[in-house]
Amino acid sequence: MKKITTLFLVTAFLLFSNFVLANETENFLTGRKIVIDAGHGGKDPGTTQCAGLYESDANLNIAFQLKAKLEENGAEVFMTRDDDTYLTNEDRYDYANSTGSDALISIHLNGSLDHTKNGTLSLYSKPRKDQEFTGILHSSMLAELALPDLGTTNFMSGVILRFNGPASLQEPLYLSNTAECLALKDGTGIRQQQIVNALFNGLDVWFSEDREVFLSPGQFKN
Repeated sequence: MKKITTLFLVTAFLLFSNFVLANETENFLTGRKIVIDAGHGGKDPGTTQCAGLYESDANLNIAFQLKAKLEENGAEVFMTRDDDTYLTNEDRYDYANSTGSDALISIHLNGSLDHTKNGTLSLYSKPRKDQEFTGILHSSMLAELALPDLGTTNFMSGVILRFNGPASLQEPLYLSNTAECLALKDGTGIRQQQIVNALFNGLDVWFSEDREVFLSPGQFKN
């Protein structure tokens, strides 16, 4: 049943994404204010299981690329950090809330001592505030990255809990996975761009008038 539901979500997202691309005159991101939170930083590098690439650095690189793409499409973007600085969760959510933004994405990459493990995981805090937003981003990730679906999980902590608007912590893949580690270090930027595209498309759907085709994660409206 879970596999069937996931297939419905991914198929629906692909169909909707194609609809959006076909209507080039519509831009659902223009004028929106979005916070990008690059996870970890400074004395907190995140997972170090990819030799030569800390998670904190990979997160920041993806955040910069997403910021550029959103701004190209008319959004106003705020970043909780733009260098290798350590920030507390309080630092992050205080700044994020001061911007009056419409949504927040916290970018992370997963890690494990098992370097074969991989998959896409999405976290939300308050169901009423965050769950639908997280479900849409998760569906976009599955469609773009084609990795095992690790689902959406409740996480009552950190910047996503305290941000006033819809917020989600995204773990697109395992940086510790041998193949992902190599792809993210190969110099082409292709894997990073796939993650950026998935986040961008998810935000585009969220701000569209047609996002109601999605319910909470694991459900699909007929």
